[in-house]
Amino acid sequence: MKKEPFLAEKSLYVFASLAAVGGFLEAFTYFHHDGVFCNAQTGNLVLLAVNLAQGQFAGALQFLFSILAYIVGILLSAVAVSFIKAPKRHCAAVGLEIAALAVIACLPENTPHVVTYATVAFLCALQYNTFTECRGAALATTFCTNNLRQLVVNLYGWLREKERLKLKKSAVYAAILLLFVAGAVAGGFAVQGGLGNYSAFLAAGVLLPVFVLLLIQSLRRTPPQEGGETSTAPAPCEQNIRLPAE
Repeated sequence: MKKEPFLAEKSLYVFASLAAVGGFLEAFTYFHHDGVFCNAQTGNLVLLAVNLAQGQFAGALQFLFSILAYIVGILLSAVAVSFIKAPKRHCAAVGLEIAALAVIACLPENTPHVVTYATVAFLCALQYNTFTECRGAALATTFCTNNLRQLVVNLYGWLREKERLKLKKSAVYAAILLLFVAGAVAGGFAVQGGLGNYSAFLAAGVLLPVFVLLLIQSLRRTPPQEGGETSTAPAPCEQNIRLPAE
């Protein structure tokens, strides 16, 4: 059997790093920027509805801004598929995230919270919709709901059918969940330990080796052949990828 080429944008290291940053940013915005969850928007949609029902329209705006920024991030990542091929697209997404986090870290503490949490919501949407598959598993690096479901389903499937592939997938989901939680703990310690906005530098630092790896991969990847994305990839990564649900 021919061994599949290494694809950095689908490697466990890249997804583990992104999951740790995803958890970190969740804690960062919640503890330090007005209690808004930016990684996924279910809670924000509920809180938006609650505030509207109570007539607290000003309070509803903070959640609306996060939701709108998230939508923009999803749209940008979807449009990028048509113009930038993998892994350059993945490299560009991580590079943009590092730059934005560095800017956030340098913002004065009196900067309105909306600037930070809307930016983080945009970055999380971009990350989520760009990095979707790791070792054959549909993964989310910015929230846990589907990862937890897939962990339980695959682990149960392995116990019942003794199918080794399901055990491997459950291990991948477990690793991503643990890294997400570890990142959230680190984010909480960083913010409550007095780093404030400077905490964003830590997240950017975790992403820097990921950016370098993706950059090296993009430079080594042979030019795309006519009718295909690259000559080394088994299939275009945009096709047949099922996004994990929240």
